[in-house]
Amino acid sequence: MHAGTRGDGRLEFRLPDPERSYSRVRLDAGLGTTGDRPDLTWADGAWSVTVDLPPLHRIEYGFEVTGTITDPANPALVDTGFGNRSVVELPGYRAPAWVAREVPSGTTTAVAADVEGVTAALWSPDGLGDDALAPLLVVHDGPDYAERGELTRYLGVLAEEGAAPPTRALLLTADPRELHYAASEAYADTLVTELIPSARHRWPTTATIAVGASLGAIAALHAQWRHPGTFDALLLQSGSFFTPQTDPQESGFARWPELTGFVTELHTQAAAGELPPIALTCGSHEENALNNRLLAQRLREVGVAVTYTEVPDLHNFTCWRDGLDPALRNLLAAAG
Repeated sequence: MHAGTRGDGRLEFRLPDPERSYSRVRLDAGLGTTGDRPDLTWADGAWSVTVDLPPLHRIEYGFEVTGTITDPANPALVDTGFGNRSVVELPGYRAPAWVAREVPSGTTTAVAADVEGVTAALWSPDGLGDDALAPLLVVHDGPDYAERGELTRYLGVLAEEGAAPPTRALLLTADPRELHYAASEAYADTLVTELIPSARHRWPTTATIAVGASLGAIAALHAQWRHPGTFDALLLQSGSFFTPQTDPQESGFARWPELTGFVTELHTQAAAGELPPIALTCGSHEENALNNRLLAQRLREVGVAVTYTEVPDLHNFTCWRDGLDPALRNLLAAAG
């Protein structure tokens, strides 16, 4: 068996290799622990390793030989943006029901961003004319969110159900994202003074909601912090809210001083009470879980209308997809 639970409740990974082609095989997977990635042992024509069942609903994994390969015996794959990964869904996991819904695909139109390193596209649901008033999502890593996070499908489902009005999405991409998204003053100014006003001028907008994951969540919150009133609500997923206390392993990150300096402001300055409603989601066993919990607690203490939800997964787009509902549904309902 390629990967699956055993009778004793443990989880086994196997890689067939009858010729013993590999000299060493190591499991490349996030298991929700801080331990080293385990080596597999060869016997009877296959490499295998057994681990304790992790407190997760699904695991994305590969086998590291000279690089990382997917499991040839497992047809279940996910495109992570960094290559395909094999997937094993553990007992209790169910993909959100809306993922299986067939909805119109909508239309995507390229938008001239006129900002170096930033590209933009506007996704609009079928039947929503350019002159119609509608909410606008401003989405960092937007094309990945639309494809791997199935965000536009979710918006289509909400509109079809009448749970939210037809909603447009401004899909942004920044390159290099580590420069633009990690608490960059220049990017925040550009986003707020150029990109968003241009979109609002072209498409009549009722409410503007920011969506971002990882560094994209930082960029959204940083723009709101520097320019109060920009957004009516924010959906921040697995935000990289690094602090020296919770994330010393990230101290080599090039923009560590800027990023941690901003997070320190969030934790120490009273202006946090001026933030709009915020929905935070995070993988329950990813490295960012602790810093997300602490930020959610801080925001509650200063009076922000904040919700915090953990998904039994790690730092990936499926986790963020699975956390969309009801977080975004509720934000759209509240923002009107």
